[in-house]
Amino acid sequence: MSFEPTSTQSAFLPPNIQIPETWVEARLILIDYLIKSAEAINTREVAQYVDGNVSGGINISETQTGQDWFTPGDANVYRPGSRTVIDMGALPNTGTLSVAHGIQITANTVFTRIYGTATDPSTSFIPLPFVDTAGNSVELNVDATNVNIITPSDYSGYTTSYVILEWIESR
Repeated sequence: MSFEPTSTQSAFLPPNIQIPETWVEARLILIDYLIKSAEAINTREVAQYVDGNVSGGINISETQTGQDWFTPGDANVYRPGSRTVIDMGALPNTGTLSVAHGIQITANTVFTRIYGTATDPSTSFIPLPFVDTAGNSVELNVDATNVNIITPSDYSGYTTSYVILEWIESR
């Protein structure tokens, strides 16, 4: 199966257009191209992953994702998505690793994605959470204050781990 950008669900903007010689025809082509440009720009997702710096208990590295989330019951109102990255450091040797996320959690906070990775330098890479059929699964959860990683055995060889949090605020 080949991939054709014009057959996808998202807005695809061709890199060039043919402009007719007459202004009336050129105006129609340009208006159409500007509309397509706006649609393509507005449907993209911003892929900036900023380290979740916490100052005074508040995350000062929150990034707008470019996502617009629906509002239940009101199809005309959208909510912006936010993202931050938490540098968790090394995974623990059997236990819980907790790092403050600094997100101002309210009754209206809804997480849309919680995920990450851990790296054992040059040898192994695992997703977080990690499911191991032998019973050594790594749990990942978030509470009102911290990101928590729980390991049932020694995962301390994984010296680098990042957790990405994405959320919206309900209205």
